[in-house]
Amino acid sequence: MNKLIAANFMRLKKSKVFWACIGFMSGFAVMMQIFNYRDMLEGTELTLESDLFVFATFIGIAAAVFASLFIGTEYSDGTIRNKVIIGHNRRDIYLSNFITAAAVSMTMCIAYMAVYSLIGVGLIGKFTSDLKMILVQLLCVLVLSAACAAIFTLLAMLNHNKAASAVICVLLAFGILFAGSYIHNRLEEPETYEGYYMDESGQLQLGEPEKNPRYLSGTKRQVFLFADDFLPGGQQLQIGSGGAGEPWKLMGYSVIITAGVTAAG
Repeated sequence: MNKLIAANFMRLKKSKVFWACIGFMSGFAVMMQIFNYRDMLEGTELTLESDLFVFATFIGIAAAVFASLFIGTEYSDGTIRNKVIIGHNRRDIYLSNFITAAAVSMTMCIAYMAVYSLIGVGLIGKFTSDLKMILVQLLCVLVLSAACAAIFTLLAMLNHNKAASAVICVLLAFGILFAGSYIHNRLEEPETYEGYYMDESGQLQLGEPEKNPRYLSGTKRQVFLFADDFLPGGQQLQIGSGGAGEPWKLMGYSVIITAGVTAAG
């Protein structure tokens, strides 16, 4: 399998999709710092870590694009067939592709953070948060990126058609993100909201708080909380919106997803 992994990494040097993904994440970091600089000119106080992990929201989409096109090219060029012919077994071929996809997904994360930090140090200054917590969050998003890579490697390996694989993977990536957004928004619903009424003079007055019918409680809320932590879409939004509250729990769930999906593949 080492030879297969080495061959994949050699391909990366000439892979347009690999360099496009790295360029996208680097460009996204530059764009975020441009926005930060504009906000600073308007008087907004920022810290270097303010948008450090915002890229996590899009890492699933980037992983889907890379895995589907990189593996799809192997099918379209007959590379996988040649690997089987010369004696490589299917397990090693699958694992080598997953390791490559996971490594690239992690590299995209590091590319964003490196460019963002290098520009940010000059514009904003040094980190103000505990460096240990930043590193834990970084580890959390790296494990999440591996879980995303596992999911899209499975889909890409099951579909021999490069175009169909790309469409399915990207649509699923958006679906995972939208599902996470829906779950996250439902959990953010307040238990009550302010009630208002019109008095005799026609003035709007503040009344008694009214119960929010969309508020989740009991077992249903616990199910939504679990889904928000377990599903990649929920993790993407938690990390991207400022950092996961329980990073070790999220890492554990990502490891379970990675191991389960890879074993199934």
